[in-house]
Amino acid sequence: MEQRGWTQTQLAKHLGVSQAWISKICRGVADTGVARAQELLSRVGWEVRLSPSVEEPVERRDFLAAAASVVFVPSAVSSDPYLDPDYVRTLTDSLARGRYELGGLPLAPRALAHTRHVAALKTASLSGRWQGTASDLMYQVSVTLYDAGKLAQSEHAGSIALDLAHHAQDFAGQARAYDALSRVALYRGDPSRAAQYAQRGLRVPDLPVSRESSLHMRLGRALISIKGHSREARDALGTALDARGLSPFAEAALGGDVAIGLSQLGEYDQADLLLHSAAEAMGQYSPLFQAQYLGRQTQTAIRAGRPSLTAEYMGTLTRALPFISSARVNSRAREILHRTKAWDHIPEIRRSRECLQGMLTPEATTS
Repeated sequence: MEQRGWTQTQLAKHLGVSQAWISKICRGVADTGVARAQELLSRVGWEVRLSPSVEEPVERRDFLAAAASVVFVPSAVSSDPYLDPDYVRTLTDSLARGRYELGGLPLAPRALAHTRHVAALKTASLSGRWQGTASDLMYQVSVTLYDAGKLAQSEHAGSIALDLAHHAQDFAGQARAYDALSRVALYRGDPSRAAQYAQRGLRVPDLPVSRESSLHMRLGRALISIKGHSREARDALGTALDARGLSPFAEAALGGDVAIGLSQLGEYDQADLLLHSAAEAMGQYSPLFQAQYLGRQTQTAIRAGRPSLTAEYMGTLTRALPFISSARVNSRAREILHRTKAWDHIPEIRRSRECLQGMLTPEATTS
């Protein structure tokens, strides 16, 4: 209201609510809740963003300074800002930060626009520096669209990222693109293709430990779904888990991702411990990742046949849902509701199911 000089009545009209309700919010009598606030503010051009409190202040200042510089310093190459590697790098950082904080759904239109811009350029004639930077952007587009449930578009973006990385002779970019393509193929129900992508990624030279361990994890999880490859799957997951020298974020994410495979192999106790550690650690970095691992932890308890633990984990997942907007997390919550129908006669399960159902948006419930 202050920014636009609106009255309460004008604001109510733009938000599609009553003036009396706006008055209650302004007086502190009513509270929108995080999910409702995010929905309403998006109607008038505002975005709710959550940032980890432990984030290094210098890191945020550096990001904001970079964003400001690419806006006000024109490209020396062309009027098209996408031809400026510094601009593309800042777009990449912005998309990654948004995904960690919010999830992929709110960012999908922006990610699709990036794909259209990059695909329209004659990328083969551009510099290796630009190609490597654009490959990073398309990788972030791929994983963002993956989280938004747009798998065909995610795979397309991953293929562009791989092609650009090959042109740039960027080994790290190639491995990153193979990682993205492997995860999409597995989610689309094609474990053989997912395993092939992971194996190709592992053949890329000079892999950093973090990417090598991630590709071993991808390979292990793909092999689980291929009949007769359980032993190889365990070996690949074990190799990933043995990685050393990772950052705290990478270590937590890898542990949680390996745990998903272990849960599918029936190793529920180890999977539960790893997922619990991953969910706790991710609270510092990414509400999206934290909710993902909470959902996986709940599914592990269901597979293990532990109703009391399932109810406890469902409660924690319910509290995490309003902070993110993710098609994958929503899908996982719906699956949890479906899988726990058989336990609905247990009072604690019934209460947890009601709370989880009530926290899902109508779109998430019906899609």
